[in-house]
Amino acid sequence: MKRFGLVGHPLGHSLSPVIHRRILEIAGIDGTYTLHDIDPADVPRALPALLASHDGLNCTIPHKQAVIPFLRELDPSAAACGAVNTIHGGRGYNTDTEGFLACGVALRNRDALILGAGGSARMMAAACVAQGARSITLRARTTARAEAIVADLLARLPEAADKVRVDDGPAAAPFGAVLNATPLGMWPHAGGLPCEPGDLAPGADVFDAIYNPTPTRLVLHARRRGARACGGLAMLLRQAIAAQRIWNPDTSFDADAIARAVLPELVGELYRTFPLKILLVGFMGCGKSAVGRILAERLGIAFVDLDAEIVRAAGRPIAGIFAERGEAGFRQLERDVAESALRHGPSAVVAAGGGLPVAEANRRMIRETNTLVAHIDIAFEEAWRRIARDPARPLARDAEAARGLFEAREPIYRDFSDTCAETGAHTTPEDVAAAIARALEDTGAPT
Repeated sequence: MKRFGLVGHPLGHSLSPVIHRRILEIAGIDGTYTLHDIDPADVPRALPALLASHDGLNCTIPHKQAVIPFLRELDPSAAACGAVNTIHGGRGYNTDTEGFLACGVALRNRDALILGAGGSARMMAAACVAQGARSITLRARTTARAEAIVADLLARLPEAADKVRVDDGPAAAPFGAVLNATPLGMWPHAGGLPCEPGDLAPGADVFDAIYNPTPTRLVLHARRRGARACGGLAMLLRQAIAAQRIWNPDTSFDADAIARAVLPELVGELYRTFPLKILLVGFMGCGKSAVGRILAERLGIAFVDLDAEIVRAAGRPIAGIFAERGEAGFRQLERDVAESALRHGPSAVVAAGGGLPVAEANRRMIRETNTLVAHIDIAFEEAWRRIARDPARPLARDAEAARGLFEAREPIYRDFSDTCAETGAHTTPEDVAAAIARALEDTGAPT
């Protein structure tokens, strides 16, 4: 039995064992894959023993450079970016670049923006040079770190001269490729966005190295603006396949077939292990509850109807809560119930009342939880046809008042949401749920 493993610190709940065990199973290799959480101070003591006892190792943060002195040589893939993520026979490789390029992000003759100044940004910058990007701009919170990457890149790759710069202000034109190498938008802070929407131009390619959640807000917003976008889950899988090829050179690996089999399993693993909420917003009558139940079943996660939870908490119907507490009292109860549902419990599709995202304080609360927001867009005439004078809806008693409410709320829904699906007289809840599910897919290539 072959022995493989991952060294890093801290490792927490890594997907690597799940990925490599499935690759080994599909390829018919008798092997194990284990995690080795090594404090940086223990690397000189622990690493030589692991190198001697394993057929192959992966390295992750913060050891990608710390392992280099213990290796006999570097493969060009590691030398080009100054970091190692795979070791075999005392030789250090970097399969991140292969995994990144396998995602099909268009870089040739593009003006590329790289967000971040860590190891992933270093790898992406080297890949941009190798793929013939027209220009490469690094943007980071710490300018000195970005400048260090540029200096290192120029020392390793002289052909990058006059192509690479550190962001010193707004670009004159939109970028053709935007690559995120920051943790902004990563679980459990899915509400983060690493750049301004103006950086996401129609026709651009956007890649987010974050894979948890899949997709991220950046990917969803890029697609809404007409860009092609994908997240980092496919890169994680493809770099693992590349590592297995190095460790098992006599075995054939069909990377596309492995990806088709394993990517959906990894998404399910993320939902099970890292709770994420998909919040459905929209005007009364758009079908959030019906769509939410179907979407939750498609995604294999729970469903929460906030109106039903409010009724349960108050012990009376919504009309009764309005009559007893007034709208202000209802809104406070609605906020409390929503915050509890979004902060706690397993992954779920959550159907919100139409008024929840209207208050700015509620929108801030939602973005502070691990939540992505989907808007179900409906025309007022269709909404009114569905809800007219429904006694269960205290705010749907008068058409003109309801229209005013609709016109005030719809821009908020559009601006606040991360993705959108339309509904109307000729769509079914199944159609809308399918549209949202497609938006949440990440097939491993920009779409």
